[in-house]
Amino acid sequence: MEISLIAHLEALDGLAEQLDFHLLELAEHVRREPGNRLFQVYRRCDEPNRFEVVETYVDDAAFASHIAQPHSERFKGLLSTLAVGGQSQLTFVRAR
Repeated sequence: MEISLIAHLEALDGLAEQLDFHLLELAEHVRREPGNRLFQVYRRCDEPNRFEVVETYVDDAAFASHIAQPHSERFKGLLSTLAVGGQSQLTFVRAR
């Protein structure tokens, strides 16, 4: 069964451009993963230090593989210095 989620991120003060850069760099890698169907980065217009990433994977195994990729691990490490709370907040969703 397909796995979809929205990752919510808020950049620490003064670091939104750096977070934006690293999100777009991550997107290039994730879109090449065999189990990825969608990885779209959005930057909010009303609060430009906030980002939403919409992701879809073909199944649980593909999502697990994504989490274990070196580029995902690297990005997760960067969040400790770039994002409020040091991580993203995930909301899992199902298409209707």
